[in-house]
Amino acid sequence: MIKKSKIGILMPGDMGHGIAKVLIESGFEVFTFLKGRSERTKLLAKDAKIKNIENFTSFLKEVEIILSVIPPEKAYEQAEIVANYNSDLCEKITYVDCNAISPETSRKIEKLFEKQKIDFIDAGIVGLNPIIEKGKTRLYCSGPKADKLKILNKNGIIVKNIGKKIGQASAFKMIYASATKGTFALHAAVITAAHKYNLFDEYVEELEFSKPDILKSMENMVPKIPLDAKRWEGEMYEIMKTYENINLTSKFHSGSAEIMKLAHKTPISRETRQNYNQNRTLKQAVEMYVKAIDKN
Repeated sequence: MIKKSKIGILMPGDMGHGIAKVLIESGFEVFTFLKGRSERTKLLAKDAKIKNIENFTSFLKEVEIILSVIPPEKAYEQAEIVANYNSDLCEKITYVDCNAISPETSRKIEKLFEKQKIDFIDAGIVGLNPIIEKGKTRLYCSGPKADKLKILNKNGIIVKNIGKKIGQASAFKMIYASATKGTFALHAAVITAAHKYNLFDEYVEELEFSKPDILKSMENMVPKIPLDAKRWEGEMYEIMKTYENINLTSKFHSGSAEIMKLAHKTPISRETRQNYNQNRTLKQAVEMYVKAIDKN
């Protein structure tokens, strides 16, 4: 029987607590460090039955693999905190950055762990919370030590090793998200523009006739964007860096970042994936976007 590693999750928000929950259900011990975290994060951790360790050094000594699942703008800072505790470690551990960051940011994090008791793996999550995906959430990983994540494969998530080079997994995540979340942002901009020109009903009628798939996507995602808009705004900046690094325009995602910023200004952003109004219509959501524009 394969020994199941002790896993640390930083930090167990919507995605992190979902990963923890499916790993625990698969027989892994999962730990976290909740000092300074929000009450909502603490409740999610409790719901997932994650074990909280109140001392950070003790947390690092307890776990073998750390999964960092936090907003992209905090990824480097979190890795830096872990790297600064290197001298306190007795055994080598593995740090996996699972965040939506550019290959450039991933390589900067790799440098933090050079010549330390910490192996680094570049990773990116594709798909929804594993609780929702029911075992189909994909964790793409890369780097010389990426095989260490084999132990997690088919334990509530699918692990895909795509190479030995740090940055490959981050690039894959950025490319994927640039299409999905970039499209969400475009749809939000288009339907908001239609409303501002008093053409909402006419535009929706045309979509029903000629492009029902686009309308369905708008109805599904535009009301939900504000729930994640603050985090997704940071993700757009990382996508911009990814495109700029290969001399492709980043202007698509500069605009997407502006739409995420607008979405965060709507009242919907104060809701969460656990309590948002699922009966809110596309038109009601767009009216909130329009009011947010008018307040600027």
